[in-house]
Amino acid sequence: MNLIVIPFHDWRKIIKEGFRTRDSHFIESLEKSKSINTLLVVNRPTTILEIFLKKKGKKIEGEIVLKRKNFSLIKVSNKTYVIDFISNDILGQIRTKFLWFIKKYANKDFVHFINESLSLLEINKYNVVSQNVFAHKLIPNLEPQKSVFDAWDNFCLINDYYAISDKIKSAYLNYAEKASLWITNSNDNISYFSKEFSLSRIELIKNGLDTKRFNSENNYLEPNDIKNIKKPIVGFGGKITQTINIEWLNYAIEKNPDFSFVLIGQILDKAIFNSILKRPNVYYLGDKFYDEYPNYVNSFDICLVPYYIEEDKKSGTNPIKVYEYLALNKKVIGTNGNGLEDLKDYLFLADNKEDMAEEIMKGFLNTKSQLNLKDNSWDTKTEELLNLF
Repeated sequence: MNLIVIPFHDWRKIIKEGFRTRDSHFIESLEKSKSINTLLVVNRPTTILEIFLKKKGKKIEGEIVLKRKNFSLIKVSNKTYVIDFISNDILGQIRTKFLWFIKKYANKDFVHFINESLSLLEINKYNVVSQNVFAHKLIPNLEPQKSVFDAWDNFCLINDYYAISDKIKSAYLNYAEKASLWITNSNDNISYFSKEFSLSRIELIKNGLDTKRFNSENNYLEPNDIKNIKKPIVGFGGKITQTINIEWLNYAIEKNPDFSFVLIGQILDKAIFNSILKRPNVYYLGDKFYDEYPNYVNSFDICLVPYYIEEDKKSGTNPIKVYEYLALNKKVIGTNGNGLEDLKDYLFLADNKEDMAEEIMKGFLNTKSQLNLKDNSWDTKTEELLNLF
């Protein structure tokens, strides 16, 4: 099978941070799959200014197979190619922000270059997986045998996109009309999308686990910046966003002064981060490259997922971090919803802040069942995706 993938995240970001997001995990597993002949990644359009400000590095490593003005086709592995579009429209990106991406995915020259690349690679028949809500206008300009839209986290419920919620809904409606099939990562999303966009079919493919990076049989090193932090450690590794229930987290910190709370990950919502209690037992260690991150998880004694349970505060997420915690046999304390209810045999679910704080007090002995790694691996999830075609 020849497959075009349209990820949400920029290839430069993926390489810089490591393959740690849902879209990049799928790409990594697809590249290994024997079912794939050629994998063509249509990278998110960008500008020199964005590359500079986000310190991602301009060059994508690989062999340039084709180049036309702002477009490049780059061979990055034996069967994986990346189409890169560096636009000169810097002012447009500054002025229109997220809407800029919708416009650029519909750019006629971009579409022409994609088709020219397909011709050069002698790809006549192909399927498409889009994981980018902003790329909905690109799909009608392609001619796949089948197309799948991966509607991961619900962008209608994410604060960053409230200002353009009408455009987001229009994008979802377009995918509902044009895509052969939808997949998503949580039952919450299935309920929302099916009702809101009158979907006839949407399949659940939950997030998965990188069994190579996260495996209790690996020999992990204790990072220097966590070595001297007093144990036991309650750890959270993930993006700091609106999904974190600050009231519950702060209550747990306040009620457990003898535990160290270690936070690792990107700060995407500064207001949320600033609301976290800055007690002597709280440590923020910054963001970590994905290949280094398992060493930190292995150093945690308890792993926390303090997410909101209220319907109006969820964002349809299904945290990858939970599968990574469980792979290293950690005691995990989470909250109902966000797909965690289906993992109740493997983790502790708190119904309120008092339950969460009390479960931490009980210590870090994990009395829950062990997760089956193979069944929850990204390779298995990828085969589920390919079987849909």
